[in-house]
Amino acid sequence: MHDSHIHISMSPLKENIQEDIYEFTSNNGKHILIQTTDITDYQDSLDMYTTLKKKYPKVVNLALGIHPSRIEDGVAKNNLEGIEIFKYAQKQYELFKEFFDKNKEYISAIGECGIDYYSMDQYFNFSKETKEEIKEAQRRIFTKLCKLSLKENLPMSIHARDIKDSDKCVKDTLKILAKEGNGLIRGSFHSYTGSIKMLYQILDLGLYVGFNAIITYPSGENVREILKNTPLERILFETDGPFLPTQSVRKKKNATKRYGRPVLVKEIIEKVVEIKGIEYEKIESITDINYITLFGKEDKP
Repeated sequence: MHDSHIHISMSPLKENIQEDIYEFTSNNGKHILIQTTDITDYQDSLDMYTTLKKKYPKVVNLALGIHPSRIEDGVAKNNLEGIEIFKYAQKQYELFKEFFDKNKEYISAIGECGIDYYSMDQYFNFSKETKEEIKEAQRRIFTKLCKLSLKENLPMSIHARDIKDSDKCVKDTLKILAKEGNGLIRGSFHSYTGSIKMLYQILDLGLYVGFNAIITYPSGENVREILKNTPLERILFETDGPFLPTQSVRKKKNATKRYGRPVLVKEIIEKVVEIKGIEYEKIESITDINYITLFGKEDKP
């Protein structure tokens, strides 16, 4: 059992991580990949990683990245326009690269990174022109990260989220991956919720797909369809903790822990058993090999 996408420096995971990792490993949990989003969580994540690594040397891996929505957050917070948006995005990359270069030996992947056209539409009152500038800034940063992925031979944990009924974000993401990677970039599409058509293009590039608790939600039928169309050899599991607790946790109003945490991958796998009709042990075994193949910097099979 593995968790290929989790933010342990965010509360309440941050305060409970020792207990949560112990619970995970006690239930046959083998690997987790810690994700980062920007300069504000790099050091905390690295510190927590190095502490956990001493106790669980073959369990934890660390990814370093720039979440695409951090660009729009900065634009909104600083009231940026025009060229200032691109200067801000470039500064975020420079801060990332400085930290990356100093701590390269600890890093197993580049993530979380990618493109997001959804949240700027949902949470901000940007003009059409500003939205297009933010999209272009995201694409430029993702391009730089793709080039770094190739140079350093590191896999990517990719975020691509579209507005409703659109494939534009996923298309732009795949276009950059194909152009910059020439079929050589390795990675996983984290929490993919797009169309089946685009799923096939993701798979054609040799990429993996990360499934989380959304498949347990009543509203997650589209992701269950994506799961049905994804071969077991390309499936990874994730929690996106502390976000996305499983449906059983959501239903328990008196649950002491109501957040996404690694042990909940067990419930996600149980749902995959139901959907795929494949025994639990086989799913767990194959997907753990998938994790090691893609993200296991030290434990290649």
